[in-house]
Amino acid sequence: MSDRPAITLRPATADDSEDLLAWRNDPLTRANSRSGEPVTHEAHAAWMSRVAADANRHVWIALEGEAKVGSTSALLHEDGSVEISLTVAPEERGRRLASVLVTGAVAEVKALWPDARIRSEIKEGNTASRKAFEACGFEQVEERDGLLHYDLKS
Repeated sequence: MSDRPAITLRPATADDSEDLLAWRNDPLTRANSRSGEPVTHEAHAAWMSRVAADANRHVWIALEGEAKVGSTSALLHEDGSVEISLTVAPEERGRRLASVLVTGAVAEVKALWPDARIRSEIKEGNTASRKAFEACGFEQVEERDGLLHYDLKS
């Protein structure tokens, strides 16, 4: 019997916008993001519109039952690789959900782009994300400008 929570992913919708923005603007999330600046409602609304229109970008809401516990996303790059990222809702941190979200994102990416190299970029000081990705079979392949580049091992 697994002690991992049963998490499902569903595509994000406009109804998730406020949660996504609140999670993005959380201080710890900002500290671990490429850009640590707060995101305005206007900028977030524009981003949500771009995501909805972009076949190369997907955002999913992670659910435990009906409760939103985080989000994960995938971006298909021009080189054919897919970068995944995740956010655990601040009130859900400490429950070891990140690796469950990574596993779910990898499954979604493999269904969408079966032959793609799956990767992630993680800030050097983001130990929780590093551990989650490593637990899911990712290995660090490079460090550049404070970002650690991880690839999913074949």
